[in-house]
Amino acid sequence: MKKKRLDDYTSSLCWRKNFLVMRLVYFLMIGFVVLVPTSVSAQNKMISLEIRSETLSSVLMKIKDQSGVNILYNENVLRDVPCKDMKLEKVTVEEALNRIFEGTRFGYEVSRGVIVIRERQAKEIIQKSVKVSGQVSDEKGEHLPGVTVLIKGTSIGAATDVDGKFTFSIPAGKHVLQFSMVGMESKEIVIDSNKEIPEIVVVLKPAKNELEDVVVTGIFKKSKESYTGAVTTITEKELKTFGNKNLLTTIGNIDPSFNILSNNEMGSNPNHLPDIQIRGAASLPNLEELQDNSKTSINLPLIVLDGFEITLERMMDLDANEVASITLLKDGTSTAIYGSRGANGVVVITTKEPEMGKLALTYNGSVNIEVPDLTEYRLLSAKDKLKLEQLSGYYESYSPSRDYLLKTKYASILADVERGVNTYWLSKPLRTGVGHRHNLRLEGGDKSFRYSASIQYNNVAGVMKDSDRNNFNAGITLTYHHEKLIFQNALTIGFTKSNDSPYGSFSDYTQLNPYWKPYDDNGKIVKLFDNDTDYWGGLSSLPRNPLYNATLHLLKQQQYTNITNNFSIEWRPFEGFIARGRAGISTQSSESDDFKPAQHTDFEAEQYKTDSGIFRKGRYNYGSSKNYDYDFALTLNYSKIFADKHLLYAGLNVDLTQKKYRNYNFVVEGFVEETLDFLSTALQYEENGKPTGSENITRRMGVVGNLNYSFDDRYYVDFAYRTDGSSQFGKDKKFAPFYSAGIGWNIHNEKFMKSVDFIDRLKLRASYGQTGSQNFSAYQAISTYSYYLNDRYYQWMGAYQKALDNPNLEWQKTDKYNLGIEINTFNNCLNFIADFYLEKTSNLLSSLELPLSNGFTSYVENIGKVENRGFELKATGFLIRDTERRLIWTLTGSLAHNKDEIVKLSDALKSEYSKRLLEGGTLPNKVLREGESQNSIYAVRSMGIDPSTGREMFLKQNGEVSYTWDANDRVYCGVSEPKYRGNFSTMFRWRDLSLNLSFAYRLGGQLYNSTLASKVENADKRYNVDERVFTDRWQKPGDETLFKGLNNESSTYATTRFVQDERTLIGQNLYVSYEFLNNPWLQKHLGIQTLTISGDLSDLFYWSTIKQERGLSYPFSRRFSFSLSMRF
Repeated sequence: MKKKRLDDYTSSLCWRKNFLVMRLVYFLMIGFVVLVPTSVSAQNKMISLEIRSETLSSVLMKIKDQSGVNILYNENVLRDVPCKDMKLEKVTVEEALNRIFEGTRFGYEVSRGVIVIRERQAKEIIQKSVKVSGQVSDEKGEHLPGVTVLIKGTSIGAATDVDGKFTFSIPAGKHVLQFSMVGMESKEIVIDSNKEIPEIVVVLKPAKNELEDVVVTGIFKKSKESYTGAVTTITEKELKTFGNKNLLTTIGNIDPSFNILSNNEMGSNPNHLPDIQIRGAASLPNLEELQDNSKTSINLPLIVLDGFEITLERMMDLDANEVASITLLKDGTSTAIYGSRGANGVVVITTKEPEMGKLALTYNGSVNIEVPDLTEYRLLSAKDKLKLEQLSGYYESYSPSRDYLLKTKYASILADVERGVNTYWLSKPLRTGVGHRHNLRLEGGDKSFRYSASIQYNNVAGVMKDSDRNNFNAGITLTYHHEKLIFQNALTIGFTKSNDSPYGSFSDYTQLNPYWKPYDDNGKIVKLFDNDTDYWGGLSSLPRNPLYNATLHLLKQQQYTNITNNFSIEWRPFEGFIARGRAGISTQSSESDDFKPAQHTDFEAEQYKTDSGIFRKGRYNYGSSKNYDYDFALTLNYSKIFADKHLLYAGLNVDLTQKKYRNYNFVVEGFVEETLDFLSTALQYEENGKPTGSENITRRMGVVGNLNYSFDDRYYVDFAYRTDGSSQFGKDKKFAPFYSAGIGWNIHNEKFMKSVDFIDRLKLRASYGQTGSQNFSAYQAISTYSYYLNDRYYQWMGAYQKALDNPNLEWQKTDKYNLGIEINTFNNCLNFIADFYLEKTSNLLSSLELPLSNGFTSYVENIGKVENRGFELKATGFLIRDTERRLIWTLTGSLAHNKDEIVKLSDALKSEYSKRLLEGGTLPNKVLREGESQNSIYAVRSMGIDPSTGREMFLKQNGEVSYTWDANDRVYCGVSEPKYRGNFSTMFRWRDLSLNLSFAYRLGGQLYNSTLASKVENADKRYNVDERVFTDRWQKPGDETLFKGLNNESSTYATTRFVQDERTLIGQNLYVSYEFLNNPWLQKHLGIQTLTISGDLSDLFYWSTIKQERGLSYPFSRRFSFSLSMRF
């Protein structure tokens, strides 16, 4: 929020000179007008004016044209002074002048029929001065610096200091004091200096047109007071307070309904795109996606940036300093306006508009430090690992000669261990990542023309060596107001380049034995551990040293360039009506490079040691893609208040969209030199390979109407209807209707509630809406063909049909029901919001089995059904709110619960999942069943470990106990999603010092402990393992343990022994800041209006009842950040 200083409103030397010239001209004109007859009656002529975004100069010209009165003023002075917007009907010239000069430093005099405009001089009015003082704060009790306090109609006044206090002298008599500040509603109070004036205390309310009082849906803007939808609005301030490494994690820190699915594999990898859901999963994978193990984005919410749909990756790369607000649309009322795209929820991002005023420069910079978090890794030391191998009998043999060799080898390793060899392999590929972020923004302008330009750079350094992500963004926004028209153009350019670590997967290091040495006796890095490593026999190849590959010239990077331009025209012909047209175009070019030279350890396999295999060493995988998106929209809005009680809002939106996508990929091999990584230096394409590619084009048209009616600010209703046409639907189902309805009741505005003093706000709302989803492939509804690429007849190419068409293929439908309540009590000291919802998804795309006589075994049909039900709770309370001492302490807590159920599956999916259920595996297979959750875990019930034998006992379906694991005995044993998850935070502010501490928790779910399954049991003891192998496995009769016998080498398949209840607490964020606002020294010597210094710690700790390794391929991290923000 921009603060105006008092000196913006006081006279400068330049102004005084201008008015000296103006006075000289005045006296010359007086001499002239004495000789010219004038008509004083022109001053009494009735005139009408409608003033919008104009200067005083242009308004005076209008008055002169309508009345014919002579007006004398200095054009050079008044042409840059804005005039307040107003509408005057049939008023005199005198009344009009009084209105337009009200609250300004200008006044007028009438002499012989000529009106002379001049600057008011304080000395002309002040005769006997009296001091007045006071303090200004907002509704939350926070003092407001930079508030302008003026005597109405004069330039006499002051500005509040950093504590919101003001003091100045006023002339004798009665006066009206005006309090004004950008973003706040102005306020006036009457004082009489002839009487004793007490300390003035003023509370300003936020302006009605601010984002806090408006719900931004991305299409329409709605009043929060009369809106029936379930939404979460995240402000710019919250984004800073809960900030994390990107927008996605920041939103997850604030609202638990924005569920970032836990990924134990990728940890804190800066280049990994997470899976996100809002209120559960509304879609199921079809057969092809299931077989490809595809998670794709079937449950990803729609993401809209300033009216333009963007990708998850683009959102992750946005700079939070450029974001004004983020709105999460969840229920049917809020998402139905997006029709066939709203089933998974909508994320609406609004970027900052240029601020009016003098040229302002803002800089935000930070240094970000990431430290690996290895607290959950408990691997054996060299001494314990060698002891484990001895207990396992690895150094014993029935053959005397073999036994001698093994004993010799054991003695050699033991000597190394006793000499101090204990390689901590986990540290080898890791580092303390130091990154930095910078944002530079210029903005300014007046009511007619505003501008902003910004440049951002963000370097994210991951904890794996040489892994990073570099984002560069730039944007220019221009806004021009001309009478009733507003033109705006926003151009943004984004470039991102990411590099994966050449050190490979972190799991390559966690398995290495600590008595292995990365370097030989000459200090040279080892490529393969020597032959002595295979002293047990049985290794198919010698273990490779992953550190060796990092010394080579590797290339594994991705990059993309995004250019988006949004142009809009807004027309406001009369009060309450807005017509807005928007045209947007976006293009994105992406590339990926993955190069491994011939010296890479991947090419030590036997297949590369043959005569032909030698020439296949070295590989380059190259891919490229391009997106072209076009978006056009026309929006009409009308709002009007009738008889002071009836508020009507109506909106209509028409949009057209086309998306075009192409990608190419090929793999070449045969590189003789590691530094020659140019594609043309390859010898050939990969074996049996050639370039591949794909393309798709989708088009969509939508028309949506919205109606909102409110009576007496007590009762209100919402209606919306949308029709979507899409090329992704079947030819007989090209158009889809969607609709919503909502009702609400502001109980606190009822007469019978006036006596209930402790309730400030009590609002009930209910809504229903039907939305859709079309997150499926572009050509799924039509017959598709593919060419025979390897066989041709002369110059002709044959083709074959790949898939059958389905002319009746429809969009997926989701019926959303929501009931909400909002309560503010005790002067807004305790606020509570609750939402209860039920979502039923039908027409899910699924595979339908066909007889073989059709030539296809399946095709896609609308036959699946899923339900999600749950609730969301949020409470905020003020523990301390002391406005006098500027001390505030709040506590906020939120809780979300979602339960999903599969109502109906296709026969093809049932068949596929039945096969999976019968497959063995050390981890539970993904299985979906009707009546169960998508996240259900299926395993064979375990009776524990038999103390006498060390073998596991299983409970069969018929109730018998057996030592044999049977896939037919698998049963439902839990859900991997928590029953409850949420956040809680506390914010403490004293004067200009702020502190925020936030946590996250998960309760009630179950997880399959993969570490127990792969590093304790099923552990390959030739490599390093979890310490529980050494300490907790059964060793002798009578041992009561959780794990099988130490020398039991049989595989352990999915068992309920490893299904554990989850209770997790995460320290999300600690944020501390100090703000220097309107500091005289900074302003005078450095020109800094605002300076903020802050620091935050992210992912402080992770505590869970489930003890398993976290970050298998890429470790998790803790993040420290130090930031500086300056505004000049």
